[in-house]
Amino acid sequence: MSGHENNPWGRGLPAGTPALEAVSRAAAHVQEDTKPDVLIDFTDSHVVDFEGLTLLLTAQRLAHSEDRQVWLMGLPDHAWSVLKSMGLDVLFVRVSSPGGPSN
Repeated sequence: MSGHENNPWGRGLPAGTPALEAVSRAAAHVQEDTKPDVLIDFTDSHVVDFEGLTLLLTAQRLAHSEDRQVWLMGLPDHAWSVLKSMGLDVLFVRVSSPGGPSN
């Protein structure tokens, strides 16, 4: 089970949905007075260290306080595995990079 199925934001998108499709489908349901979600692009990143994971969690906490979601695009599998093993995958929406392999 991926964290996406437990995502309380109810976007209804399967894990690994390409970013362009996910963002455009989600944008169709966003009200104009709503703050946009946060998209962090890891497409060209190969290493995500402890400091990077700490920054992700800080971004998520700040976004959540503003009723926003953090989307992780192209996050390396090993970094996703760490989040998943800690039960933190439910805090994020993981999407693949445009034109890249499905996450």
